[in-house]
Amino acid sequence: MRLKPGVKLSGLSPHIVLAVIIVNSFYEEKDTECVITSCNDGIHKSDSFHYRGEAIDVRTKNYFGDKTQLRDEIKLRLGADFDVILEDSGGENEHLHIEYDPK
Repeated sequence: MRLKPGVKLSGLSPHIVLAVIIVNSFYEEKDTECVITSCNDGIHKSDSFHYRGEAIDVRTKNYFGDKTQLRDEIKLRLGADFDVILEDSGGENEHLHIEYDPK
């Protein structure tokens, strides 16, 4: 696993730390480097889970399989308390946004 320069890990919830471990394990199974591109740093909308330490963004442009399947498999592994969204699909900023949001 690698952190994009500038990514800050301070203040992450235990739920998100566990999510990072699970996501990294999945990426390792697919022989792809897991790159965390944002945690509670960067610029996000004002009510973003990032600022609460409850969200991460993970690079997908280095994953060459089916990205919808990638999203679905990670969602399955994380469970119902997590939202997993493929953002900017096919775009320059494509990534998985993963947030802890129990219903």
